[in-house]
Amino acid sequence: MMYLWMTKQITRAAVRRATLADAEAIARVHVDSWQAAYLGLIPVPILNDLSVERKTMSWRRVLAGHTTPGSRTLVLIADGMVVGFASIGPTRDNDDHPRVVGEVYALYLSPSVWGHGLGGQLFDAALDDLEARRFATVTIWVLEGNPRARRFYELQSFHLDGARRPVPVGPIMLPEVRYRRRL
Repeated sequence: MMYLWMTKQITRAAVRRATLADAEAIARVHVDSWQAAYLGLIPVPILNDLSVERKTMSWRRVLAGHTTPGSRTLVLIADGMVVGFASIGPTRDNDDHPRVVGEVYALYLSPSVWGHGLGGQLFDAALDDLEARRFATVTIWVLEGNPRARRFYELQSFHLDGARRPVPVGPIMLPEVRYRRRL
């Protein structure tokens, strides 16, 4: 399945904490961004099987607090619509201390707003939140074969720290690499 998104000029954008009412909009961004960003990296049948309805149910659980203690989700609002989200909190990695190391669990934008600088705005807000909570370092896991995301994090002064892991994506396993930066 081929997806096309039209880009438009963004007139206003802001970041705020997500609420339960944002679950469906976050799910839409999640599905749309996966289907665009991971085309060629994740098999098409897996991408086509993504469901806004299933993701909405999952995001309702997340936003209701049924996840990692201390985690939170931020949404990027542009022209009155949720066009991106970031989930952040204490590290979930066993080799780091959750009081010292924060983690960006997810960072996604609607493909319709790619290239407008909004990813940087959302990412900066996520890092500011982690820094305000006194995390000294932040990490993020990225699919190894995702050059667009890797370039973005490298431009934000993140560096590979040598950690790798396989991550299940549907019935397949894909390699992830970990990036790290001091706050």
